Amino acid sequence: MARFVVMALMMISYLPRIVLGSLLLAGLGSCQSADTTHATPAVSVSPAGTTVVTATDSAGVPTAIVSTLNQDALAAGHAIYTQRCAVCHGEDGRKGANGAHDLTKSNLNTTGRIYMVKNGLGKMPGFKDQLSDAEMEQVVAYSLTLTSD
Repeated sequence: MARFVVMALMMISYLPRIVLGSLLLAGLGSCQSADTTHATPAVSVSPAGTTVVTATDSAGVPTAIVSTLNQDALAAGHAIYTQRCAVCHGEDGRKGANGAHDLTKSNLNTTGRIYMVKNGLGKMPGFKDQLSDAEMEQVVAYSLTLTSD
């Protein structure tokens, strides 16, 4: 069990910038209202009495950990969006102040949105000197949850 915990912690240290962004962009970070803060991965006990986690994602990370990290990243992205973006784009992404585009109708993919957040365009300022790459990925992941539905 201790070995698993160490391995999980090692995986978590790599998730924020490498894997988590990919997981969010692959659709695993879709906003859901299910409470996973108390979720536990499925476990089985081997004949030797060793506990083994069986519910994992494709990278072998327990799904409860991935779910919690996704929710944390979206919450962080929402906080950044509220502070930096909502003034022009609005809380729902539709405000359009100062010529801001309606994010619910944007045809930009993740790469395009990261580029826009980083470099800006027209009246939109770039945030490369104000936000880390991870923060930009978080705010973009959150912006992808804004839909016209």
